Amino acid sequence: MNDAIYRIGDIIVYRFGLLAILSFLWGSFVFYKKAVESHLEEFYVLDGVVLSAFWAFIVGRLVYVILNINTFWNHLPRIFLFSNFPGIERWGVIIGIYLGFFWVARRFKGKIYDWFDFVSLGIMSGTAVFYTGLLYFVRSWQYGLLGVIYLLIFIVGWDAESKYRTYSWYKSNKTSARSGLITGFSISIGGLLYLGERWMLGQFNLPNGVWGTVLFVGGIVLVYIRSGRTVAEDIKIVLKHGRK
Repeated sequence: MNDAIYRIGDIIVYRFGLLAILSFLWGSFVFYKKAVESHLEEFYVLDGVVLSAFWAFIVGRLVYVILNINTFWNHLPRIFLFSNFPGIERWGVIIGIYLGFFWVARRFKGKIYDWFDFVSLGIMSGTAVFYTGLLYFVRSWQYGLLGVIYLLIFIVGWDAESKYRTYSWYKSNKTSARSGLITGFSISIGGLLYLGERWMLGQFNLPNGVWGTVLFVGGIVLVYIRSGRTVAEDIKIVLKHGRK
């Protein structure tokens, strides 16, 4: 499949790249809306969007180069020849987005996971747009299904973001709950859906199986760590019920 849409002089516009930009812009809008509604300072919110775009591109490209090192080894200038050697790795993009907002939150002296929860909502919404666009370009039902699933997950996450601090199972016996549930939830679900995507497309192998599993388990562990629960308390509860 020819990925190029059209050419402007020596510049080639790619469908994948255009779709990625549109997805990022939509996800940024969702993040902006949620962050401003939660009274984060608008200047830092916009600064975070710009910085995350920069690092998303840098890290996404770097990870793509590493994963395709045979193409770029001994030919380092190819890294910058985007027209002849296009490519960007989506997990690198996501890591870059979190990295950009992490630095802004640290500079703002804000709560990192408050920001990450909003960022995660933006990523989920942007991913839904991205997969829907792939359905249009590639005509594959698998991408349409993933787009719908991500949309539903985003809707659930958007609703839960303003409520989860009151969930008794999350805050346990603490008076208040810490942020981070949406972040862990999105990472875990993202890993699970990545495994499903690779399987549906017939591209499942050991490396992406390990990566998807790490994300799934890591997200769950993050939720547990950020919750008000402790291992000691949960063991006591299990032992107490076991004696009954």
